[in-house]
Amino acid sequence: MKFTKNTIMLDIAKRMGDNELKLYKYRGWSAFQNTLATLAADRTAWERQEISPLLKTVVINMKFENAAFAYALPADAIAFTDVWIDPSVENAWGGIIKRIDESDAQRASTGEIAFMPAGNEIFWYNIGDEFRFLLSNDMYVKPDSEAQTVAVSGALSLEYVADPSILDFENTINGVLPDLVDYFGFSSRFLYRCINDAIVMLVGENQVVRPEEKTIDIEDTSGMGGV
Repeated sequence: MKFTKNTIMLDIAKRMGDNELKLYKYRGWSAFQNTLATLAADRTAWERQEISPLLKTVVINMKFENAAFAYALPADAIAFTDVWIDPSVENAWGGIIKRIDESDAQRASTGEIAFMPAGNEIFWYNIGDEFRFLLSNDMYVKPDSEAQTVAVSGALSLEYVADPSILDFENTINGVLPDLVDYFGFSSRFLYRCINDAIVMLVGENQVVRPEEKTIDIEDTSGMGGV
Protein backbone atom coordinates (compact mmCIF):
# COMPACT_ATOMS: atom_id res chain seq x y z
CA MET A 1 0.00 0.00 0.00
CA LYS A 2 1.13 3.53 -0.76
CA PHE A 3 0.83 6.00 2.09
CA THR A 4 -0.14 9.29 0.48
CA LYS A 5 -2.90 11.58 1.69
CA ASN A 6 -5.28 10.18 -0.93
CA THR A 7 -4.57 6.49 -0.27
CA ILE A 8 -4.89 6.98 3.49
CA MET A 9 -8.23 8.80 3.09
CA LEU A 10 -9.45 6.03 0.75
CA ASP A 11 -8.38 3.24 3.10
CA ILE A 12 -10.10 4.81 6.12
CA ALA A 13 -13.28 5.60 4.18
CA LYS A 14 -13.57 2.06 2.81
CA ARG A 15 -12.97 0.52 6.22
CA MET A 16 -15.77 2.72 7.51
CA GLY A 17 -18.05 1.33 4.78
CA ASP A 18 -17.97 4.53 2.72
CA ASN A 19 -16.93 3.13 -0.65
CA GLU A 20 -18.25 6.19 -2.50
CA LEU A 21 -16.21 8.60 -0.34
CA LYS A 22 -19.22 10.71 0.57
CA LEU A 23 -18.94 10.70 4.35
CA TYR A 24 -15.41 9.89 5.49
CA LYS A 25 -13.03 11.22 2.85
CA TYR A 26 -12.02 14.36 4.73
CA ARG A 27 -13.18 13.27 8.18
CA GLY A 28 -10.88 10.29 7.83
CA TRP A 29 -7.89 12.46 6.94
CA SER A 30 -8.58 14.79 9.87
CA ALA A 31 -8.83 11.82 12.24
CA PHE A 32 -5.57 10.41 10.85
CA GLN A 33 -3.76 13.70 11.43
CA ASN A 34 -5.05 13.80 15.01
CA THR A 35 -3.91 10.28 15.80
CA LEU A 36 -0.55 10.86 14.09
CA ALA A 37 0.11 13.78 16.41
CA THR A 38 -1.26 11.95 19.47
CA LEU A 39 0.87 8.85 18.96
CA ALA A 40 3.97 10.87 18.05
CA ALA A 41 3.64 12.79 21.33
CA ASP A 42 3.49 9.51 23.29
CA ARG A 43 7.09 8.43 23.89
CA THR A 44 5.97 4.85 24.60
CA ALA A 45 4.08 4.50 21.31
CA TRP A 46 6.98 4.33 18.84
CA GLU A 47 10.55 3.33 18.15
CA ARG A 48 12.93 6.01 16.92
CA GLN A 49 13.11 4.79 13.35
CA GLU A 50 9.31 4.84 13.05
CA ILE A 51 8.97 8.62 13.35
CA SER A 52 12.42 9.78 12.23
CA PRO A 53 11.09 12.76 10.20
CA LEU A 54 9.63 14.25 13.37
CA LEU A 55 12.74 13.92 15.55
CA LYS A 56 14.55 17.26 15.68
CA THR A 57 17.76 18.23 17.47
CA VAL A 58 18.70 21.72 18.64
CA VAL A 59 21.92 22.92 20.23
CA ILE A 60 21.42 24.81 23.50
CA ASN A 61 24.16 27.37 24.04
CA MET A 62 24.02 27.82 27.79
CA LYS A 63 25.25 31.23 28.85
CA PHE A 64 25.12 31.37 32.61
CA GLU A 65 24.55 34.97 33.61
CA ASN A 66 23.76 33.55 37.04
CA ALA A 67 23.75 30.06 38.54
CA ALA A 68 20.77 28.94 36.45
CA PHE A 69 19.98 28.93 32.74
CA ALA A 70 16.47 28.52 31.29
CA TYR A 71 15.52 27.21 27.85
CA ALA A 72 12.05 26.84 26.32
CA LEU A 73 11.24 24.15 23.79
CA PRO A 74 10.72 25.37 20.21
CA ALA A 75 7.15 26.28 19.26
CA ASP A 76 6.78 23.24 17.00
CA ALA A 77 7.66 20.74 19.76
CA ILE A 78 4.98 18.37 21.02
CA ALA A 79 7.20 16.11 23.15
CA PHE A 80 10.72 15.99 24.57
CA THR A 81 13.01 12.97 24.24
CA ASP A 82 16.53 13.65 25.53
CA VAL A 83 19.32 16.04 26.51
CA TRP A 84 22.96 15.05 26.12
CA ILE A 85 26.52 16.29 25.58
CA ASP A 86 27.68 15.92 21.98
CA PRO A 87 31.49 16.26 21.84
CA SER A 88 31.31 17.10 18.12
CA VAL A 89 29.35 20.30 18.83
CA GLU A 90 31.38 23.47 19.12
CA ASN A 91 31.82 24.59 22.73
CA ALA A 92 30.24 21.37 24.05
CA TRP A 93 29.98 21.29 27.83
CA GLY A 94 33.13 19.68 29.14
CA GLY A 95 31.68 18.26 32.32
CA ILE A 96 28.75 16.01 33.09
CA ILE A 97 25.00 16.55 33.29
CA LYS A 98 22.44 14.92 35.54
CA ARG A 99 18.66 15.01 35.43
CA ILE A 100 16.87 15.73 38.72
CA ASP A 101 13.22 16.02 39.62
CA GLU A 102 11.46 19.21 40.63
CA SER A 103 11.54 18.43 44.35
CA ASP A 104 15.35 18.04 44.29
CA ALA A 105 15.56 21.26 42.29
CA GLN A 106 13.63 23.08 45.01
CA ARG A 107 16.05 21.75 47.62
CA ALA A 108 19.01 22.83 45.49
CA SER A 109 17.54 26.34 45.25
CA THR A 110 17.65 26.63 49.05
CA GLY A 111 21.41 26.05 49.04
CA GLU A 112 21.42 22.54 50.51
CA ILE A 113 24.86 21.28 49.52
CA ALA A 114 23.74 17.65 49.24
CA PHE A 115 21.27 18.59 46.50
CA MET A 116 23.51 20.92 44.50
CA PRO A 117 25.82 20.08 41.59
CA ALA A 118 29.55 20.00 42.29
CA GLY A 119 32.63 20.66 40.17
CA ASN A 120 31.86 20.72 36.45
CA GLU A 121 28.50 19.00 36.95
CA ILE A 122 25.22 20.51 35.75
CA PHE A 123 21.80 19.50 37.08
CA TRP A 124 18.80 19.90 34.82
CA TYR A 125 15.06 19.46 35.09
CA ASN A 126 12.00 20.62 33.23
CA ILE A 127 8.68 22.15 34.17
CA GLY A 128 6.42 21.67 31.20
CA ASP A 129 8.16 23.10 28.14
CA GLU A 130 10.80 25.00 30.10
CA PHE A 131 14.14 23.41 30.89
CA ARG A 132 16.35 24.71 33.66
CA PHE A 133 20.07 24.02 34.02
CA LEU A 134 21.80 24.56 37.37
CA LEU A 135 25.48 25.38 37.58
CA SER A 136 27.62 24.36 40.55
CA ASN A 137 29.05 26.93 42.93
CA ASP A 138 32.48 25.61 41.95
CA MET A 139 31.96 26.74 38.36
CA TYR A 140 29.98 29.90 38.92
CA VAL A 141 31.84 33.17 38.80
CA LYS A 142 30.02 36.47 38.86
CA PRO A 143 29.88 37.88 35.31
CA ASP A 144 32.01 40.85 34.40
CA SER A 145 29.40 43.48 33.56
CA GLU A 146 31.96 45.90 32.15
CA ALA A 147 33.34 43.39 29.71
CA GLN A 148 29.80 42.06 29.18
CA THR A 149 30.90 38.45 29.59
CA VAL A 150 28.92 35.63 31.16
CA ALA A 151 30.15 33.55 34.05
CA VAL A 152 30.59 30.37 32.02
CA SER A 153 29.10 28.85 28.89
CA GLY A 154 28.77 25.51 27.15
CA ALA A 155 26.57 23.67 24.68
CA LEU A 156 24.18 20.74 25.07
CA SER A 157 22.08 18.94 22.47
CA LEU A 158 18.35 18.52 22.97
CA GLU A 159 16.07 16.28 20.93
CA TYR A 160 12.31 16.69 20.64
CA VAL A 161 9.34 15.46 18.63
CA ALA A 162 7.98 18.08 16.25
CA ASP A 163 4.33 18.57 15.40
CA PRO A 164 3.52 16.63 12.19
CA SER A 165 2.03 19.85 10.79
CA ILE A 166 5.59 20.92 9.92
CA LEU A 167 5.49 18.35 7.10
CA ASP A 168 3.60 19.05 3.89
CA PHE A 169 1.56 15.97 2.99
CA GLU A 170 -0.86 17.80 0.71
CA ASN A 171 1.14 19.47 -2.05
CA THR A 172 2.44 17.44 -4.96
CA ILE A 173 6.08 16.94 -5.84
CA ASN A 174 6.61 16.57 -9.58
CA GLY A 175 2.86 16.11 -9.88
CA VAL A 176 2.64 13.33 -7.27
CA LEU A 177 1.60 13.48 -3.63
CA PRO A 178 4.52 12.60 -1.33
CA ASP A 179 4.48 9.15 0.24
CA LEU A 180 4.76 9.20 4.04
CA VAL A 181 7.02 6.14 3.95
CA ASP A 182 9.11 6.52 0.78
CA TYR A 183 9.45 10.31 0.85
CA PHE A 184 9.25 11.32 4.52
CA GLY A 185 10.58 8.18 6.17
CA PHE A 186 7.80 7.06 8.53
CA SER A 187 7.44 3.34 9.09
CA SER A 188 4.38 1.61 7.62
CA ARG A 189 3.85 -0.15 10.96
CA PHE A 190 3.47 3.16 12.76
CA LEU A 191 1.17 4.56 10.06
CA TYR A 192 -1.10 1.51 10.20
CA ARG A 193 -1.49 2.13 13.92
CA CYS A 194 -2.42 5.74 13.19
CA ILE A 195 -4.99 4.57 10.65
CA ASN A 196 -6.45 2.01 13.05
CA ASP A 197 -6.68 4.60 15.83
CA ALA A 198 -8.31 7.06 13.41
CA ILE A 199 -11.00 4.48 12.66
CA VAL A 200 -11.56 3.88 16.37
CA MET A 201 -11.91 7.65 16.80
CA LEU A 202 -14.48 7.90 14.01
CA VAL A 203 -16.48 4.96 15.34
CA GLY A 204 -16.48 6.56 18.79
CA GLU A 205 -17.67 9.87 17.36
CA ASN A 206 -20.51 8.05 15.61
CA GLN A 207 -21.53 6.36 18.85
CA VAL A 208 -21.87 9.75 20.50
CA VAL A 209 -23.95 11.13 17.67
CA ARG A 210 -26.04 8.02 17.06
CA PRO A 211 -25.85 5.59 19.98
CA GLU A 212 -26.65 2.04 18.95
CA GLU A 213 -29.96 0.74 20.19
CA LYS A 214 -29.52 -1.68 23.02
CA THR A 215 -31.56 -4.86 23.17
CA ILE A 216 -34.01 -4.84 26.06
CA ASP A 217 -34.10 -8.19 27.82
CA ILE A 218 -37.67 -9.27 28.58
CA GLU A 219 -37.96 -11.85 31.30
CA ASP A 220 -39.41 -15.15 30.03
CA THR A 221 -42.42 -15.93 32.24
CA SER A 222 -43.87 -18.68 30.07
CA GLY A 223 -43.01 -21.37 32.57
CA MET A 224 -44.60 -19.66 35.55
CA GLY A 225 -47.95 -20.69 36.86
CA GLY A 226 -50.89 -18.36 37.41
CA VAL A 227 -51.27 -16.58 40.67
